[in-house]
Amino acid sequence: MNRIFDSVPRPCWLVLAIFLTACASDGFDASVQAKGVDQGDTIQIYKKVAPATVFIKSVLTSDYLMSGAGSSIGSGIILDHQGVILTNAHVVDKAAKILVTLHDGTQLTAALVGSDPYTDLALLRVDLSKNHHATVLLGNSDRVDIGQEVVAIGHPFGLGYALTTGVVSGFGTTPDPRSTPHERVIQTSAAINPGNSGGPLVDKKGEVIGINMSILTGGQNIGFAIPINTAKTVVNELRVHGRVVRPWLGITGKFVPDQVIDLFAVPMGKGLLVAHIEEGSPAQKAGLRAGTLNVVVEGEPWVLGGDIVQAVNGRDIQTVEQYAAMSKTLEIGQTVTLRVLRNGAYQYIAATIEEHPQPQAAASQSQVQENMGFFRLMNQPGESHESGRPGIRF
Repeated sequence: MNRIFDSVPRPCWLVLAIFLTACASDGFDASVQAKGVDQGDTIQIYKKVAPATVFIKSVLTSDYLMSGAGSSIGSGIILDHQGVILTNAHVVDKAAKILVTLHDGTQLTAALVGSDPYTDLALLRVDLSKNHHATVLLGNSDRVDIGQEVVAIGHPFGLGYALTTGVVSGFGTTPDPRSTPHERVIQTSAAINPGNSGGPLVDKKGEVIGINMSILTGGQNIGFAIPINTAKTVVNELRVHGRVVRPWLGITGKFVPDQVIDLFAVPMGKGLLVAHIEEGSPAQKAGLRAGTLNVVVEGEPWVLGGDIVQAVNGRDIQTVEQYAAMSKTLEIGQTVTLRVLRNGAYQYIAATIEEHPQPQAAASQSQVQENMGFFRLMNQPGESHESGRPGIRF
């Protein structure tokens, strides 16, 4: 390098130096100006939302103390002045004591109002002082668009308040087998880590549009958040019942695509192919039949030979969307008529819908729970996540 510059005449050297300095100065100023507005917005969002965000530490029960898992950590948001806090169910699962630290450092003991492992949401309550006024503003997750800028606020690894930025990178269903497959989750590129569970995903208006819950390993900045509109529904149920009341038939299956129908000589048709029936369920009582023939089609496992449920009370359920719409009409104690394709012939079977039994933990207390690369954002050792059964649960 010195030899090259030594060969350049000194006047040219000076002109080149001045030119580069001017360009660098202009570029730096432009960069600051371009980022100035966004940076200011982000700072204001943090100042607005962070005081209503809390750090949560759960002291676990003796069963987990013996396994070496003494506590778990996460984040949460304050919903109202009565001290109601929303977080992830896996953050407070199996907790003997729940400690909440406010933004000003005040530590409070929280009571569990209710928990829903299927959506991985839990509701806590603390006694706030009259001087505490910070609460979050909930947005509308149905209006969220791909590419929209977002920020995540929480307590990664318990190191203190932290903010990361990113965008909404997509929508989809979580690979967690406990979740209802038709429910949408928000995918974000904002970096989230263990300790961020239950913290808010916030839009540029400072409104919470999601609750951070998990990451996908094997990729960069692929995180998932529960849409806040889903959380609103769950919160209402938890306030009233302490749980979410769901209708239950007791079957697990998959919707049969055309390529699978055309591939096999056995009688097949559009609908929900029953792969498993839960013990003691309404489906078992009604006499529904599950498949027994295990096959693999292009790497995907199928269980053939079972009933194919094609309609409920005259409403077709041959797609995920139709199933989702139908499931919203069901009530506990309601007797429904199922149109079933069995051995190539139609049958009509009556079944009485019951309340879905409450599952165990949303997560089986693990530092990073693995299922198909899906990791909940915990910060403690423990058991592995139960594998569950693939497909639609009804």
